[in-house]
Amino acid sequence: MSFSSLLIHTVQILAQSEGAEDRYGNTEQVFTPGASYNARVQQVRSTSQGGREILASRDTRVTWYTVYLPATAPFDALDMLLWNGKRLQVDGEPARVDDSSGPHHIELIAREVAGG
Repeated sequence: MSFSSLLIHTVQILAQSEGAEDRYGNTEQVFTPGASYNARVQQVRSTSQGGREILASRDTRVTWYTVYLPATAPFDALDMLLWNGKRLQVDGEPARVDDSSGPHHIELIAREVAGG
């Protein structure tokens, strides 16, 4: 079974760039929709406290995913992914995995934050 046959989902890369400055002089983050790629998205876990995590008097649910992308995907740790209507934020630097012939695929941990 080839690696590409395991990539059964489609994700869109939302490339991060700098936008205008806000009133405090901070540069706003802007996410521009980019190309779509075949991927594999697998839920790792959901975290909460007693079913929900209380954050500033709001219910927040965090769900973690492992995402596998082809080695050719132009992906950066500051980018986001759009998958099945969910925005996934990357946690840490993506791992670029090589095999004996060169780059093979990209693995990353991403999280979806709902609520809050």
